[in-house]
Amino acid sequence: MKQNKLRSITEDQKMPSSNQIKFHAPPIEILLSGTSPQPKFTTEELRTAKEIAFREGSDSATSSIERQMLEQRTELLHLQSKTFHAVTQSQASLLEQIHALLPELLSESLKRILATTVIDRDAVLRIARDLLNELTPSREQVEVQLSTHDLDLILGHEESFRERHPQILFRADPELSPGDCTIKSRFGIVDGRISTKIQTAVNFLK
Repeated sequence: MKQNKLRSITEDQKMPSSNQIKFHAPPIEILLSGTSPQPKFTTEELRTAKEIAFREGSDSATSSIERQMLEQRTELLHLQSKTFHAVTQSQASLLEQIHALLPELLSESLKRILATTVIDRDAVLRIARDLLNELTPSREQVEVQLSTHDLDLILGHEESFRERHPQILFRADPELSPGDCTIKSRFGIVDGRISTKIQTAVNFLK
């Protein structure tokens, strides 16, 4: 009986412990109880997945860049529009200022030019002739008024006007300045004074 008991203990010691696991070859995979096996991919599948991920990343980056460029372009167009609007307003304001100053500048410039212009006999004859051309030739009396200075210049040359106006008369008007000329006829008065011509030019610019 004692020997049988000893044999039993010896055999129990030879039996492997329940916590020890022996493998005949290295394990390929070890799973805990209740877990699913991990998927396995071939080299080709991994390569394909890598290409897809790269392409998706590239497309995403391209889309992001395009979106940013579109936003920047929209912002730039908005800024450009604001700049053009500001420039247009500034230009319009400048043009208004220039337009307001032009009549005065023109008047002052013409006065300075005419102040240094020499009025000779040919100039007086030309002034009178241009003013008479505004009248229709007739046998009605026409009175040409000049400054005393200008009338003295054309004495002896007024006969050249009688072909168109046989009843023409030349008179001196002390209120007229050299270069001024007015004509009286039954149709009214033709004002050829320099001041009137300047004012006409100034009114044209207003």
